[in-house]
Amino acid sequence: MADFHMNRVPTFSRFEDADMRVLERRLLAAVEKRPVGVVIPALYSDLAGPAMENIIQELRRMRFVRRVYISLNRADAEQYRQAVEIVAPLGKKAALLWNDAPPVEEIVGRIEAALPLGPRGKGRAVWLALGYVIAKGEVSVVAFHDADVLTYNRDFVLRLVYLLARQRYQFVKGYYARYADRLYGRVARLFYFPFVRALKDILGSNRFLDFMGDFRYPLSGEFATFVSLAREMRFPPDWGIEVGVLGEIHRLVRVPRVCQVELTGRYDHKHQAMGSSSSEGLLGMASNIARTFFTHLAGQGQVLSEEFFDTLKLTYVSRAREFADAYENLSEMHGGLSFDLHEEFSAVENFARAIEHAVVDFRAHPFGSPLIPTWRRVEVAMGGIADDLRKAFDSARA
Repeated sequence: MADFHMNRVPTFSRFEDADMRVLERRLLAAVEKRPVGVVIPALYSDLAGPAMENIIQELRRMRFVRRVYISLNRADAEQYRQAVEIVAPLGKKAALLWNDAPPVEEIVGRIEAALPLGPRGKGRAVWLALGYVIAKGEVSVVAFHDADVLTYNRDFVLRLVYLLARQRYQFVKGYYARYADRLYGRVARLFYFPFVRALKDILGSNRFLDFMGDFRYPLSGEFATFVSLAREMRFPPDWGIEVGVLGEIHRLVRVPRVCQVELTGRYDHKHQAMGSSSSEGLLGMASNIARTFFTHLAGQGQVLSEEFFDTLKLTYVSRAREFADAYENLSEMHGGLSFDLHEEFSAVENFARAIEHAVVDFRAHPFGSPLIPTWRRVEVAMGGIADDLRKAFDSARA
């Protein structure tokens, strides 16, 4: 819903009656000098899922998008062949990057022999696609979004890249509301926001926590930046990517050159299970997020003692229960959306256990959470490696 509230991070809400044709004409003029590419990390199940057909058709008609880079992860040869057919409507606009192709695996093995890349996951899929984008040199603006967005349309991407290509912000983060017959976004609602609030209660206000708490939907997979800046960014290899990217942007960019934009009135995509352990599902995501915060805070000189972690877990639970009570009232206010307070409290208790897992993981990495090195460092360490990766992707055949 449109309003004029400005967070410290400049915030651009969506106006229902905005003439998007005017924005598109302005953007088309801007992308003549700053061409736009879209990166979509995907499993084969995402490509073959219900959302991707519409995403491909929408991208095909976007004149302001020059290239679409689909980073296909954990796919065998037959799945790759089928993926080629799925993305065929994009024609020459598409670059299907098969991360499991033998030539690509050989290049990745060479990099790993020199620099650790961490476990395979969404973060590595994004990083590999970025290496290809850098080597190709076809675009100067790159937008990232997921492959399972059910409520996707051309305005979604237009809003994401407009402020970057036209207004020259350095980084744009998307936000939206997630609901249908109930409120979704449990990790954001019941973990991230109360977790940041708890950290502030204990540590007080600081620039990093203020920045990380200023985003309306910090866990969205939709963001855009310049390729030149992305080359300087380290990426978490796992589900901590969204938080890790924001942490990198805090390190690299002045806050007034960062912004967030409301992409759509309601957002829906596939819903993750909670998970049976703190290394999978939503629990794994929460654990990765917490560990990423611990790494950034310790790197800024915060002493994270045993007493701090004990206090954090209890403070988090207290704040999260307050949030859950408010969400119950919000659900009742909006037509009686389905809401189970017991289920919400159970999620909070599970997320508290994910914090415990994150503490153990944090202590196991004395030099911080494993991060994939920047492409600038990789290229310095191994001259020409990005171009070798480009050739490997381009030569991949099933």
